[in-house]
Amino acid sequence: MEIQNCWYKDTCKQQRCSEACVRYNCMKSLFELSNIPESMWLCKNLYCGRDDEQAFKQLIAIEQNIDLFVDAGRNVYIYSDICGNGKTSWAVRLMRAYFDLIWHKSGFNCHGLFINVPQFLYNCKRSISQNIKGFDELCKQIETCELIIWDDLPCAKFSDYEHQILLQYIDNRINSSRANIFTGNCGKEECYTLLGDRLASRMYGSSEIVEFKEGDKRGANRW
Repeated sequence: MEIQNCWYKDTCKQQRCSEACVRYNCMKSLFELSNIPESMWLCKNLYCGRDDEQAFKQLIAIEQNIDLFVDAGRNVYIYSDICGNGKTSWAVRLMRAYFDLIWHKSGFNCHGLFINVPQFLYNCKRSISQNIKGFDELCKQIETCELIIWDDLPCAKFSDYEHQILLQYIDNRINSSRANIFTGNCGKEECYTLLGDRLASRMYGSSEIVEFKEGDKRGANRW
């Protein structure tokens, strides 16, 4: 059966999209298992203003060598004190680039995860007294998958429980050389204030730092 308006067509360049397409089904599985919101599956061209040229150069270099980034267990922190200027979109774009490289050997398994940190911490607390569908499996995958997006990480000052949960997962991944993409709205000083020295040094101190300086670009779709 032919697929109308396939979300992946601009990348694979097929003239006709079919549900029998192996690449389509592998990519769909990777995105479904990744926890990336479906509204973000479509590849976006991201607007680069003059003040963000250096940030784009850094991220394009990572994108073009995403296999080396993941294999080496590297980390990048994409931040800005301005909301809506492409941090999360770029993080998803990097994961998409990785999926484009490994789809043919993915085996319909989870190879990357999108973790919205505030929601994840909320579910950690809920899971103490409730059964949250799929949450235990998600926690297991955090320890093993090749690449994780930790979205909106320094979101607020964490409680001791929240701090310990994040420190455990992030510390284990960094010690195991598993790659991470962090996004947030805080620079170095505020990261250390909100996250504490131990967690901030693992996240901020182990990452390549990419700062966006342009304003809100929601709706902009050009380079």
